[in-house]
Amino acid sequence: MDAHSLDFWLGEWDCSWDGGHGVNSITREFDGRVVVERFEARGPKAFRGMSLSVFGEATGWRQTWADSNGSYWHLVGTTLADGSPVFATPERIDAERVYKRMVFSDVEHGRFRWRWESSPDGERWQERWAIAYARRA
Repeated sequence: MDAHSLDFWLGEWDCSWDGGHGVNSITREFDGRVVVERFEARGPKAFRGMSLSVFGEATGWRQTWADSNGSYWHLVGTTLADGSPVFATPERIDAERVYKRMVFSDVEHGRFRWRWESSPDGERWQERWAIAYARRA
């Protein structure tokens, strides 16, 4: 991943998933080195969260996520073999003691798919949540 790997994500988004919907606002700040995400899930399971993704020449992308459910994760940026951007935990985390990652895929103009996955060993991944993103008009 390079300094512009997250450019597709910038903007205002409508998000939908099985059983819910929300919005996400993504901005670039601090001389372009920090991408700030503000996510809001609406409906019966409403919550809010935000992430800071920071790019360093020597470290690449790193992300910190926190939300109104009390979740906190530190993730490291990489790519899958197909070039899809990924942020993954470098170790097993929280009470589940599993690796977690988010995968951006099927990136097209004005839309993409996001997946939250977990793995007991960092190799066998199971999808836990999938969101369809559509750019707000």
